[in-house]
Amino acid sequence: MTYYIINTSPRPQANCKAIAKRIADQLPNAQIVDFKESAINYCQGCNACMAKDEAWCIQGDDWAALIPQLDTCDGVVLLSPIYFGDITAQAKTVIDRLYAWFNPAKENATVAKKFGKKVAVITTNGGGPKELAEQKAQAAAGAFKVAGFTESKVLSLVGLNVPESVLENDGFLAQIDEVAAWLKA
Repeated sequence: MTYYIINTSPRPQANCKAIAKRIADQLPNAQIVDFKESAINYCQGCNACMAKDEAWCIQGDDWAALIPQLDTCDGVVLLSPIYFGDITAQAKTVIDRLYAWFNPAKENATVAKKFGKKVAVITTNGGGPKELAEQKAQAAAGAFKVAGFTESKVLSLVGLNVPESVLENDGFLAQIDEVAAWLKA
């Protein structure tokens, strides 16, 4: 089984980074993709990917290189802080780049090779309504369906304004461990 954990927090000592490491330690063949340290461009909306019968992108960046791995993996975790009531621009870029799988002419509007994959979206934020964070996480998880991710789970952790403070919250750690166990099941 292969898993990709995509950390879209721009902060170096972020709670999302600590969560990524904790989940990676529990999953076999887990790879952390740290957006901050990767060359991932915005989707150009050029539609070059529509000319193919497989997920593909004309951009020669790190995301284009990751597409084949995401197409055949067993699960993905998308981690994003909530800033001003929304996921980060980096997380939105990941979602936009899922366009490489979209093809309205295909069955289920996708060129995904593998279905039944799992996606977990975990958000963190210092405060604000948990319901709003959950809505954003649900929307992000829904976008992954175009790439063959048919099972999803969301977790929104509110009250994490201090870097790495998630590591001091046993309740949050238990919820994170439940997500890791769900991915492996």
